[in-house]
Amino acid sequence: MQPEKQTSSKGLTIGLALLFGAAGASMTSDLENFWFGALLGALLAQIFHLRGRVQSLDQQLQSLRTRVEYPEPKPRAAEPKPEVAPAPPPSPVVVAAQAPAEQVTSAVQPSVVQPTPSTPPPPRERAAPLRPPEPSAIDRLVGEFISWLERGNPMARIGIVILFFGASFLAKYAAENSLFPIELRFVAIAIGAFALLIVGWRLREKRPVYSEVLQGGGIAGMYLTVYAATRFDLLPTGLAFGLMVVIALAAAILAVGQNALSLAVIGTAGGFLAPIMVSTGSGNYIALFSYYAVLNLGVFAVAWFRTWKVLNVLGFLFTFTITGLWRFNGYETDDLLAADAFLILFFLMYVGVSILNCVRQPPDLKGYVSGSLVFGLPVVAFGLHASMVSHIEYAMAWSAFALGAFYLALGWVLYQTRRESFRLLVEAFAALGVIFASLAIPLAFDTRTTAAMWAVEGAGLLWLGVRQDRKLARAFGALLQIAAGLGYLIGMHYRNADDLPILNSTLLGAVMLSISGICSAYWLFRNQARQARYESGADAVFTFWGVGWWLLGGLREIEMYFPDAAYGAALSFVALTIALLAWLSLKREWRLPLLIATYLPPLAALFALTGAVNSGHPFAWWGAVGWVLLFVAHFAMLRLGESRDVHGLNWLHAGAAWVFTLIVAWEASYQIAELTTGVWALLPWGVVPALVVAWLGRQQLSPRWPVAAREQAYRIYGAIPAVVATALWILVINLSSTGDSTWLPYLPLLNPLDISVALCFAALAMWWSSLSDEQRATCWQFDSRVLLAIVAGLVFIWLNAALIRTLHHNFGAPITFHGMKHSTLVQASLSIFWGLLGFAAMTLAARQRWRYVWIVGVVLMIVVVAKLVVIDLRNLGAVGKIASYLTVGALLVVTGYLAPLPPRKVNEQVTE
Repeated sequence: MQPEKQTSSKGLTIGLALLFGAAGASMTSDLENFWFGALLGALLAQIFHLRGRVQSLDQQLQSLRTRVEYPEPKPRAAEPKPEVAPAPPPSPVVVAAQAPAEQVTSAVQPSVVQPTPSTPPPPRERAAPLRPPEPSAIDRLVGEFISWLERGNPMARIGIVILFFGASFLAKYAAENSLFPIELRFVAIAIGAFALLIVGWRLREKRPVYSEVLQGGGIAGMYLTVYAATRFDLLPTGLAFGLMVVIALAAAILAVGQNALSLAVIGTAGGFLAPIMVSTGSGNYIALFSYYAVLNLGVFAVAWFRTWKVLNVLGFLFTFTITGLWRFNGYETDDLLAADAFLILFFLMYVGVSILNCVRQPPDLKGYVSGSLVFGLPVVAFGLHASMVSHIEYAMAWSAFALGAFYLALGWVLYQTRRESFRLLVEAFAALGVIFASLAIPLAFDTRTTAAMWAVEGAGLLWLGVRQDRKLARAFGALLQIAAGLGYLIGMHYRNADDLPILNSTLLGAVMLSISGICSAYWLFRNQARQARYESGADAVFTFWGVGWWLLGGLREIEMYFPDAAYGAALSFVALTIALLAWLSLKREWRLPLLIATYLPPLAALFALTGAVNSGHPFAWWGAVGWVLLFVAHFAMLRLGESRDVHGLNWLHAGAAWVFTLIVAWEASYQIAELTTGVWALLPWGVVPALVVAWLGRQQLSPRWPVAAREQAYRIYGAIPAVVATALWILVINLSSTGDSTWLPYLPLLNPLDISVALCFAALAMWWSSLSDEQRATCWQFDSRVLLAIVAGLVFIWLNAALIRTLHHNFGAPITFHGMKHSTLVQASLSIFWGLLGFAAMTLAARQRWRYVWIVGVVLMIVVVAKLVVIDLRNLGAVGKIASYLTVGALLVVTGYLAPLPPRKVNEQVTE
């Protein structure tokens, strides 16, 4: 709509609203009547505006039709310039002829090059034209008011409206003040109405627009006369009803016969306004709704012959607005049956009007459906009906179900007619049927059952949208499933004490959500070639949606009804899910479920290990069974993935080795801790990773699959975390544990702790020696001397810790840091031991010509000497000082003779 027309519509709306509001207030001096009159005036203004728009469009259509039937001769267009090849040079004959410009232009063939006009500058380089100043709001209002006065004889329309109000006031005033016999008063009003009708009929050919206004006023006046006479008991109800039927039919015949929309609009609007204008406040709704039923019958009769949207919308608005006002102001519970019957009657009438609109539409307007009637009617009617029956149990649910079934059945009947004009209406009725049938579910069931039904319904709609290539149906089905999921989450925590395991609404709702989501994903996957751009990836989203609901429902069911086996049952349920996804993928040649099944075990293992913290160990609550099934499912998917080109299999194999190492060490530690105390429970945390490292450090890996077939995955990716864990355990256990072996006597280097540490070093050495040069470069990309220093440091810490533990268990030396610092036995022993280590390192380095190892031994000797001078000299007793100094001094003398510094040219990098 253009701005000028919008302004005109607003001006007319405001003017008539004020006029009708003032008229309503003048009747009773009540502010409520002012607002009610203003509402009616605004509504009537919109009707006038819509009629003007219809006439304008009709004139434009006639003009276009005339141009098509009698086209104007067009000048011959210039031949287009060829686009493929350049034209040959012009002929000398043509150049020499010097013909006039017009002749040359008409004689030139397409092959002749035309002179190229000068290229205009780009748009951004041109100077922008100055925009004329916009008119002010007052100028626009004045201009539009003048334009409105020039269209469709608006003065006559306003005059008829004022005459109608005047007649209403006259009828009411004369009845209340008894100025004349009441029969004479109504006869006078009826004569005036007939006079308008006759004059309008006689002017129908000379002044058609003016005559339509007069005839509409006459029809409205007759409606007013009959209704008012009935209200004042001047006419029996049966006779009045018959007269109104005659008037309605006569108005319909006149409007259809003259093709006069304005006549129908004015007459119908006057008929609907008559009860309001002469209302006495008696509350006789039976008479009011019977009268409105007759008026709507006239609207229906007109719709049988003409598709006048304005008239249909007018009747719809008047009928249900007045009905709604009565419902909230004068309705009583005892009025339910009669009021609901009238409401259903009005509803059926306007459903019929919607169908007639499609029957009577011209062939070039296929799919024309009045949205205000088709979609607004059920919403308004059901809202009014629900407000009257809400106090009855399940009444709203049954009403919604009945309304949905009605629309579905009606849509099916129209579909069977195979009329192309019904296609859009059938889709609209089907959508309304689904919506109201879906609405019946939450009105009758709990949120979880509602979610299940909505999910299935949404999947069905999505399937229908895929089969019929309907984007709207697919979108609505997807949104319905999302709404179902949200509804399920709202009621998920409510639990009925009478619910049975598995056979309860909680699990069934989740299963229905899951199955609906996965089915929708598969249908979208199969429809990828025809899907819209915004649907890209929808199949993946619904696949994860369905799998997520399946896992949520199953795991929650296990938690609620099987708490004693929850851990193992959860892992087993995940293994079952993996098997089902793999079966679905192979059965339907659908890759995504296979990928989810392949990557699901690592995720499940992560959550399971987190949950094992609460239970204390991974085999609690039937966890052993669950872990076995999960590993079986995982390796089955890895085997299947090799033939399906699944990416990341090496890391998945390695992750399985990590998880296996962790749960075995954890469970072994827990079980040993249950049997004994001391250092025993700490040993599996180092021994188990060391055994895995040793297993992966063999020259020939086994079994052939998966370990030997995936050597890189296991020997490198799988072993490195175990190697790091072993090294860290060596460091932590030697710095924190006393090595108490409880029921075994403590023997130096032959106790459980030192044997385990030695086993760890042997496993590390075995693994490192099994690697090729390329694999070593992959594992350690730094200088090899740094790695040697780390290993030497761990060995040094272990030997010192073993010495201290021996002194503690066999000689009672303190094992705390403060006690060791002030213990003569510990400090003297450490000085002598460090001196022996330095002597051994320098002697071995001198023989093997390891220059840097020799330097390390020298550094250790210097540390020993510094320790003797700075620390031990003050803290050691006489015996300790003598033993330390004599031993270290002798070692230094012997070392100086046996271990000279190797020359620089000798290979200084020791890697093995």
